[in-house]
Amino acid sequence: MNKFYPLLAGLLLLCTLYATAQEQINTPLAAKKKYTSIKVGPSFATLSPKGEPWLCPQFGAHAGLYYLTMESDRLGIQAEAQYSFQGAELDRGHLLLHYLNIPITAKFFVAPEVSLQGGGYAGLLLEERYEYEAYNSRPNMEGADYGLVYGLSYGNESKLTVSLRHQVGLADIIGAKNQVVQLSLAYCVSSKQ
Repeated sequence: MNKFYPLLAGLLLLCTLYATAQEQINTPLAAKKKYTSIKVGPSFATLSPKGEPWLCPQFGAHAGLYYLTMESDRLGIQAEAQYSFQGAELDRGHLLLHYLNIPITAKFFVAPEVSLQGGGYAGLLLEERYEYEAYNSRPNMEGADYGLVYGLSYGNESKLTVSLRHQVGLADIIGAKNQVVQLSLAYCVSSKQ
């Protein structure tokens, strides 16, 4: 089942690129709209060890900002910078991971206020900590993460949007890969035509 997610994200991205190419052929080039927004929300994170079931998910959070440039009425490119609190619940303890993630996604609008998104991300591990009952330690983990993201958004980009996204880690960190589901509320702080 884990192999299904990257395939789904890749297909979504290919469909988006194909639809954009068709739209640009059939419509004149319009002025690009640009949005700068802040976003925040809860997340559910876990680690997926190779050949084993996923570890118990852990509640976390994320916050950041993004810049969306509309290439046409239906396609936008979104670059983000976000802090993400991730990890997993272990037997009698928690693995706590703090990341700076940089996702870049294509947003394909299937309706004026509904978009599908897909792309990739790179992450830098800022801090890690393992809390085991009353004992705290700092495990030696890989500092970089990368992977695919896909999801959907609803709302007016010039005001408020809500999005649900799955982040599929591809880097092996401490014998497992990150898996994160994020629910975000975004507020536009700047809109330009």
